[in-house]
Amino acid sequence: MMESTRVKHSDSIAEKIEPFEASKPSILIKTRRSNPYFDEVCDYWIGLWRKQIGIKNPDFTCIRPFVAQPGYRPLIMPKHDLLTAQRLYDSCRERFNCWKYTSNSLDKVVVMNGRDPRKGSYVAWFRDRIEADEELSNLSAIALKKRKISGITLLEREVMEYDYFNRTNGHLDIDNMTLCSGSLYICGDLPRVRWDGERFFIHWFFTDRVEAVMRSRQLFVF
Repeated sequence: MMESTRVKHSDSIAEKIEPFEASKPSILIKTRRSNPYFDEVCDYWIGLWRKQIGIKNPDFTCIRPFVAQPGYRPLIMPKHDLLTAQRLYDSCRERFNCWKYTSNSLDKVVVMNGRDPRKGSYVAWFRDRIEADEELSNLSAIALKKRKISGITLLEREVMEYDYFNRTNGHLDIDNMTLCSGSLYICGDLPRVRWDGERFFIHWFFTDRVEAVMRSRQLFVF
């Protein structure tokens, strides 16, 4: 871990928020280590989760101050029992057209995730780019696992889409597809996600197949 990101246990994002009250807006307190980047990012994500997506009491307990990483963007994932793939799909559908391959809830068909905010809050760093990682083109989920490359989950990819649209009014994966190698459907296949020109598109793909346009997004730890 970078020296500049080492902080005391008490210096967490949780200290930026007073206890949640139904009629009281959050009061944000600046970090004691004068980290304007961290403050700005936290303000944005707290507002997104609480005011836009409607997670009224997100738990940020395990989030620690971090510094900017050029070329990368953090997704702040609070702990909450309602923070699921179907919840984010519904939130996306309120903002733009969406389609998924199944009429069932995504929470019933997605049975494995490499990370799950229902179990604890965390920060997920990915390359800040529109298209999925070119570096991972023509790599199957099995190959990624052998190389010990942690890939994005379906939930994280949904959050990434919501976040990007919220900031730019645009969409991701216009020419390629994100292979969500951090998740698994009940049938053993993987979610694949793209913007197909008219809608946010969630389908499936084989764990052992490869295509040049089918790319995961690598998780980074700083």
